[in-house]
Amino acid sequence: MSAEELIERLPFLYHLTSFENSELILENRVIHSTVALVNGSNLGDDEKQNLLVSRRPEHFYVEDIDGNEIMIRDQRPISVKSLNKCLQDNCSVSDFIFYLNSRIFFWPNLYRLNIHFNRYSHENPVILKCSTEALLSLNDHSKFCHLNSGATRCHPKWDGAPPPRGLNSFVSLDNFEYGYRKIAEVTFEDSCTLPETIWRSDNPNGPWQEV
Repeated sequence: MSAEELIERLPFLYHLTSFENSELILENRVIHSTVALVNGSNLGDDEKQNLLVSRRPEHFYVEDIDGNEIMIRDQRPISVKSLNKCLQDNCSVSDFIFYLNSRIFFWPNLYRLNIHFNRYSHENPVILKCSTEALLSLNDHSKFCHLNSGATRCHPKWDGAPPPRGLNSFVSLDNFEYGYRKIAEVTFEDSCTLPETIWRSDNPNGPWQEV
């Protein structure tokens, strides 16, 4: 798939975050991965390591070097038991969770955004909407996934296991073997620089405010 086709078919990408995080993100115009946030916090080395390789059953808060409190979102949709059934290429649960924590996630369309939003709507999260073209032009390390990598619902098609996944589930656009309709996640490793123009809303259906 070419970048031109992606931009034409999926003109916007969406990131869901907490209200508190959104203020800091918009001020700095950058989103950092969980790995970057945890490693930059004042947590001890053992606590950092455990947090980055273990499933988070609830939200977790860390302080950055400037004293800002940042929310790290839970990983409740992940079942460790189910994840064990679907990992490939000698990837362990700890490996895969660390791999997820190293990435920033955007949803490619309103359908997938709504699924994620509905899980957290009671928390009044903030949605950031960015131009796909602008986002990709600022970040040359985008990777694409054809499934919701953090959801482990079992499926009869896979003999009662979740769809298979592993460290090779995220690929560059040139290596994405499916059509644009199969893009489930657009991700960036470590950090993602945001464009000058961003729209914010508290609902996938808007209204949207330029910020």
